[in-house]
Amino acid sequence: MSQLGWKIDLGMCTGCESCTIACKAENNTEPQLSPLPLSDGGFPIHVSYRWVIYKESGTYPTPRLDFTSMTCHHCKSPACIKSCPVGAISKRAGDGIVLIDYDKCIGCKYCLWACPYGAPQFNKTTKKVEKCTFCVHRIDKGLMPACVTTCVGRALTKVDDFNFSNSGKNAPQGFGDPSLTKPAVEFIAK
Repeated sequence: MSQLGWKIDLGMCTGCESCTIACKAENNTEPQLSPLPLSDGGFPIHVSYRWVIYKESGTYPTPRLDFTSMTCHHCKSPACIKSCPVGAISKRAGDGIVLIDYDKCIGCKYCLWACPYGAPQFNKTTKKVEKCTFCVHRIDKGLMPACVTTCVGRALTKVDDFNFSNSGKNAPQGFGDPSLTKPAVEFIAK
């Protein structure tokens, strides 16, 4: 079985969020209207399959701001599949893409708690869990994922035959332990 994966160049990511916006537009995720509605706690209510993490480090006079584009890593041993009580999550045999069957999903959120990377997102409107599909509708037509084609810094790369010996290689500080799920992502260090 071939496995699709990601290569993320940490030195090339500018934090522009073009990957986030492309993903949101391609997959029409919540909310479809702007501005973002707010929860009772004042946080935006939204579903994002890809997002950018901002991390500050250093001290004056050399402060630093690093960016990491994150999403579902379509793991070799996905914790989300093991945690789903109704079998709504599966891994495609041909390319390793992890998908959720929304007709089966009961919105229990077990996969949210199981995933060490925060990939599953709960949609408060549909009461279902959603996540990155690797733009499977585009992949099946021979196209690249929307986030990859839109990345301004060319920090995102689709890997057609991911080598799991590189799973989580050069991961930024705070990234979940790759030995737990074997994520199909490799980071290129700065």
